[in-house]
Amino acid sequence: MTEDYVKVKIQEALKATDGDKKDAQKLLITWAVRDQPLLLGIAKPHLRALVAARIEQIARGGSKKESESSAEHLDPAIFGHTKGEKRHLTKVPPPKSSARQASVMHQLAAAFKKKS
Repeated sequence: MTEDYVKVKIQEALKATDGDKKDAQKLLITWAVRDQPLLLGIAKPHLRALVAARIEQIARGGSKKESESSAEHLDPAIFGHTKGEKRHLTKVPPPKSSARQASVMHQLAAAFKKKS
């Protein structure tokens, strides 16, 4: 189930970005932050390597600042508002079948296209 769900979401991201892999990656990251099953499905196959890398970093004496620096840069990019955005951040994504959800996906795809 999870693997199928991840595949479907990857295909949706590729379709929304007209096959642009970099933009699809950004879109999937945005979705995964808000969608726990998607995040787990993406991360689970790599969890052992992720944990081993973190353990190694801490064992080497990696500073707390090093580990937080990536989170500090990533969180505003995902959760921060853009200059022209007037809506408040919502905690729950709209229902999958709603017109609003379709509109949001089109806006996201258009935003990624403008950046490239």
